[in-house]
Amino acid sequence: MTHPKKAVAVLLVLAASIALAACGSSGSDSEETINGQFELVPDAPSGYSELAGEAELTRSEGGTQASIQLSGLKPDTAYVAHVHAAACGQLDPGGPHFKFDKNGSDKPPNEIHFSFTSSAEGEGEAQAENEREVPAGEAGSIVLHLGEAEGDEAMSHEEGDEAMSHGSMEHGGHSHADKIACAELEGGEEASTTAEGSGGEGSGKGGGTTIVVKNGEPVGGVQRLEYSAGEQIEFTVDSDVADEIHVHGYDLMKDVPAGGSVSFSFPAEIEGIFEAELEGRKEQIAEIRVNP
Repeated sequence: MTHPKKAVAVLLVLAASIALAACGSSGSDSEETINGQFELVPDAPSGYSELAGEAELTRSEGGTQASIQLSGLKPDTAYVAHVHAAACGQLDPGGPHFKFDKNGSDKPPNEIHFSFTSSAEGEGEAQAENEREVPAGEAGSIVLHLGEAEGDEAMSHEEGDEAMSHGSMEHGGHSHADKIACAELEGGEEASTTAEGSGGEGSGKGGGTTIVVKNGEPVGGVQRLEYSAGEQIEFTVDSDVADEIHVHGYDLMKDVPAGGSVSFSFPAEIEGIFEAELEGRKEQIAEIRVNP
């Protein structure tokens, strides 16, 4: 995507500078860049039929840099975006926000946020930096939302030795349900698999959903699979830890080895909402809903 010809109001999200020389370089300056194209999410607000754009995330020994560029926005309008943990094809596109510490703050520097106001031509861009490196496979997507800016000044959040500033906006001042578009980064085909059959969008059919478990937790949060009674429930669990997968209600259990995978396929004969969990860790990895 070409850069906008006219200047847009862009807020640079800057991390505290890192003295690389002090790191004592024990290896090469490795760098990895991943890209994704923005596409409208289902039920996006009206007025964005011409939206197009690109997201880019680069991880290196010096941390993480991310940027977004968009056109086809509404003119002179405030927007926010966040790095999310899951794929765009989830029932809730992008799933939850990516967090370095999953039990930590929902503000930078524990999350990666962008905020900007589009130009009169409906173009916009923003950049973000963080001195921590997003682990491989965990930057599922970047999701664009409607936003509400409050003034032109930036506010800074500090956490330990890390600092990040972002647009002066109240996180409660806009609805995170107001998702407009999603750019897939590392969501992957498996994570984004959804049904295209009779069950409708977001169900776990059409070959099944793959649930990825890292460090004993489901990547992108608990996966929600939806079916109609009589259909075939199919899903696979890829796990980096050994445990027993237990599908409650149906009382199905299978062992998964560390670094291995296990698949389930059974008819949706019992209606209701059921948990699939790592039995030994008592960690829920999926919610299975069977409708009449």
